[in-house]
Amino acid sequence: MDPELPLIAYPALVWREGYIYLAKTSLELCAHPRSIFPETVRRSKSGELHLVDAEGRLFDIVDWKSIKPFGGVNGIALRLLRSVFAAPVLANETKLSLPEFKKTLARAIRGRYRHDTDRVPGVMAIEGLQAADSYSSAMAAIPRR
Repeated sequence: MDPELPLIAYPALVWREGYIYLAKTSLELCAHPRSIFPETVRRSKSGELHLVDAEGRLFDIVDWKSIKPFGGVNGIALRLLRSVFAAPVLANETKLSLPEFKKTLARAIRGRYRHDTDRVPGVMAIEGLQAADSYSSAMAAIPRR
């Protein structure tokens, strides 16, 4: 494991009100479109971004630190697209019980789809969460987009 990367279990969900992003790998978590990276940093510093990992741990993302590019062929493609490579700076780790974990994921999903015209993916995800009997099955219920 690269010492620059956070020690979390994947997939990991990054969220704020109105936004969710499911990162299945460290490359997906740490490669950012250059055009939106400053806004991501601003939102982190203002306390808006959170992360929950596949082991049921909840974190606040308080900043992003620049890291060296990685990821083999995929990393090269991302560099060609001028992506920024940065790892989240995590704080306030809390281990959630499975019911707390499912409630946290449900809150993130509801926040994402609250103002969306197509709420079907959110409804389907919440139904999947209710049936989940493990952290991994709960994460599997999260919509990819």
